[in-house]
Amino acid sequence: MSDFQDFVEDYYRRFADALQTMEKGSLPEILAVFEGVASRGGTIWVAGNGGSAAISDHTVCDTSKGTYVDGRPPIRSVSLAANGPMLTALGNDIGYDQVFRQQLYYYLKDEDAVLLVSSSGNSPNVLEACEFANQRGVPTIAFVGFGGGKLREMARHVVWVPIDNYGIVEDTHQSLIHCITQYLKVAAERAQASASS
Repeated sequence: MSDFQDFVEDYYRRFADALQTMEKGSLPEILAVFEGVASRGGTIWVAGNGGSAAISDHTVCDTSKGTYVDGRPPIRSVSLAANGPMLTALGNDIGYDQVFRQQLYYYLKDEDAVLLVSSSGNSPNVLEACEFANQRGVPTIAFVGFGGGKLREMARHVVWVPIDNYGIVEDTHQSLIHCITQYLKVAAERAQASASS
């Protein structure tokens, strides 16, 4: 039992360290991207694999429902990892490295932004999506871990969690979504209260 308790203590110590040491300087820029997409009526497209795919799906809930205030339009977001038939059709017919890029090819508009979540920063399908979005000139945001990978250099706005544990990186990435969207909710409530007073 003491081995497990030691493991728990070490895990949460490393998680706390990750929260303190990640690069936070880009967060105001990322918030501005979210706000800009909302003001333009655009869509935030989110992509990731594995645990990062779950974060992509969760982001849709937090960004849309989690920021909604009566009388104001919701922030529209879509997870590129959520549609199983689409993913398997594209993966089978074109290639798994194209499953996110091809969806952006179908749907991406100038008022949109793309959020890419990758612990390694080297997932080929995420890199392809980032490259396509950059070529289209829409804002690209990356949440990465480990050494940051190629995605750290490609995306325009990056939060890097410099730790080599997938669980802790993913925990930290999810906390970023919670932090950003909860702030957006509070800001929307304040604006609504100010407008009605």
